[in-house]
Amino acid sequence: AKVLTSIIMIILSTNDIGNGGVKSIADALKGNTSLTSLNLSTNEIGNGGAKSLADALKVNTTLASLNLKENQIGNEGATFLANALKVNTSLASLNLRYTQISDEGAKSLADALEANTSLTELSVPANVHSGIIGKIKARILSTRRTQKRKFLEALKSDEKAPLNRSRLMFVGQGKAGKSATVRSLLGKGFNPDWDSTIGADISERMTSSATSKWRNPDDLKGDFTSRFAARLMVAHSNTRNRPNAKATAQVGKTKEKTNLVLPSHINKMLNEEAINDSTKTTNATVSNDPESARIRNVQHNESSSGRIRPSLKNTSVQVKQEPNDEIVREFEEKLFLDAKRDVNSLTLSLWDFGGQQVFYAMHHIFLTQSGVYILLFDMRELLEPTKREEASKYLLFWLRSVKLHAPKASLILTGTFLADVGERENLRTVDIILRELIKATFSQIVPNIDESFIYFPIDNKEGLGIDKLRGIVEESARNDDGVFENVSIRWMAFLDKIYSERDKVSYLTLSRDIRDIGLEVGISNSIEQEAALALFHERGLLIHLTSTLVLKNIVVIKPQWLIVVLSKVICDGNLHIDKDQFKHVGLEEDLKATFEKGLASRDFLEYVWKGECELEQVDFFLDLMERTMLLSKWHFSENELYLIPSLLNDSFVETENINGLRCVIDFSNTFLPNGVFQRLLCLCVAHSTRGKDNKRIMEPCLHKTFAKIEFEPSCIVHLREDEEAQSITIFVGNDKFAGQYLRIVQAILRKVNHDVMGSGLSWDIYLENGVTKELVFQSEAQKENLSPWFSCENIQASVIPSGENVDLAGFLERL
Repeated sequence: AKVLTSIIMIILSTNDIGNGGVKSIADALKGNTSLTSLNLSTNEIGNGGAKSLADALKVNTTLASLNLKENQIGNEGATFLANALKVNTSLASLNLRYTQISDEGAKSLADALEANTSLTELSVPANVHSGIIGKIKARILSTRRTQKRKFLEALKSDEKAPLNRSRLMFVGQGKAGKSATVRSLLGKGFNPDWDSTIGADISERMTSSATSKWRNPDDLKGDFTSRFAARLMVAHSNTRNRPNAKATAQVGKTKEKTNLVLPSHINKMLNEEAINDSTKTTNATVSNDPESARIRNVQHNESSSGRIRPSLKNTSVQVKQEPNDEIVREFEEKLFLDAKRDVNSLTLSLWDFGGQQVFYAMHHIFLTQSGVYILLFDMRELLEPTKREEASKYLLFWLRSVKLHAPKASLILTGTFLADVGERENLRTVDIILRELIKATFSQIVPNIDESFIYFPIDNKEGLGIDKLRGIVEESARNDDGVFENVSIRWMAFLDKIYSERDKVSYLTLSRDIRDIGLEVGISNSIEQEAALALFHERGLLIHLTSTLVLKNIVVIKPQWLIVVLSKVICDGNLHIDKDQFKHVGLEEDLKATFEKGLASRDFLEYVWKGECELEQVDFFLDLMERTMLLSKWHFSENELYLIPSLLNDSFVETENINGLRCVIDFSNTFLPNGVFQRLLCLCVAHSTRGKDNKRIMEPCLHKTFAKIEFEPSCIVHLREDEEAQSITIFVGNDKFAGQYLRIVQAILRKVNHDVMGSGLSWDIYLENGVTKELVFQSEAQKENLSPWFSCENIQASVIPSGENVDLAGFLERL
């Protein structure tokens, strides 16, 4: 009972626990920080048990609801509980109906309410004198109004507190067990038939402590603004009552009033003129309104056996509330209790990225600088010599990708299929392989200190290691200082207003929609609006890409919607496509061209997107994919076709030597991510037809790792990716254009690096000496004016146009 750190509610009614049993529960409560609701009704608990619970309540700071109805508690027990109420700051509801408490005990409880500041509901037996009932009622009303006033003050202030939100990103090779691990962490059972993730799957959970289970935040009522204000209020209360404690919610000192415009249901509270009308306490009337707040006073009879039973005619003393006060009722009955429970909570946005290689080019758009990365791998493949090289390659790819996008984020290596690996010696072997692979270049990896490993072994089917992984994931999230960065309540109102549009649209425009919403909630400064959007993007609440002005103007408020739509096209044609379906609608050839040649027709795209977006949104997605360099218009056909290079899956087989001067772009000092070569093809194809008569230009020959593109009539450029050497080689067929194409390729790579790779890529360039055929480092070639790369005719090669913050069309024009 003393280790109940993951439970928030316990119902033990009708179990004959008695005083002895309840003492064990009370002892556990003294050190418990997660339980918020405890039902011990009908358990033969007497005054001794009440004393044990009272002693626990004096030190417990999280229990919000305690049900002790139909027990043997008398006046002595009521006095014990009353003394506890004088110092307790968390209990909001105490049910003592059908007990043996009379006027003496009830008076002790009423007197205790003079010092108590948290109790908003107290139920006592019906035989208590009406004068004492009136005193209890008046004090409860006063406490409710005080809480409501503080809540409204928090809403109207510009105080700040942490958002308490982190983003978890699950990455790794396909079939490594990412989705199964997410399900295990969420407390769901193992399902061997679970489909692999297509694109990425997003879910959310909330946790209250480092060892607690993760629960669904959809269970929480209320909006971001009101929950944030309630948490501010509770944090203030906790800080005042425990001056030596370090509050997790580091509330800011600013208390100035703002012109914050809140949602309508909150404004109803702010506009009520009678909030502080003290006459309401003395003039409160008995009401039969079933939704009004109440202090129940229920009659009871004693049966011949001595068991306390309710009579057939029960009555309730109810407090009449102000009209149109729905949000206040919600606040009193649910919101404040949740705030008490969740003052130290953390909301986690879980992103499960599909492991198939075809998705990798798309993933770069969604990887963020902050958060926690969980890299999963199948330990069996590392232990199997014939599969080790391939498994290591995928591991190294993801290690480098995380370091590229998030060099300071925590990275947790997680090995799956522990039950199959078995012996400890095998686990040590995996650790040795990983250390050799990683060396000392990935300092952000979270070590498994308990087992002296650099990774965490788990098994989803048997549930092995899951609790430990859950704890280390949350601990890593809490160690991220950014999670507890203070934000103002204005930002919460901003987010609420943005989210209120999700029922109508899937994305908003920055220039019009977001600006108007900002003005409405009191954020007129565009810099502050964009700072809020950046935080919401990092925490997984929306998607806001800012690499160009056009992309920056789009704020996607349904991230899963965007991923689903993109994944309808960028996917594995053998795994994720029903070919019979396309044959039935006459798009069999379109399907074949898409997944064999990477050329998608307009008809194909409209068909695969028809269930996810309106027809008029097709152009929006085409434009988005083009601007993120996932797609390029194909001008070599009379039909409307689009090149999607990440779908090219046939490798080029070199049958003859390729003619032309070599330019080698070497990424081996860092790495060459999947998606760079594909985007290079996109922009090269787009540039080759820009401002030219396409009939005079040869149709490009494209493969997964090779391309043959005619940039100018009679000038052919070959591009080849060497994954093993981590390089891209450009062969320029006409010396006259060598310097020009060197400049173009460098400009394109810089734009890809800035727009998609977070400016984390670096590379070296080597140029071929046309006479000696040797490769010369670029800086040396430039110093020597190596011809034809840096001859007088090609002096412009040293001037590389910038692609940063430039729209794609403008960038191509500059080339």
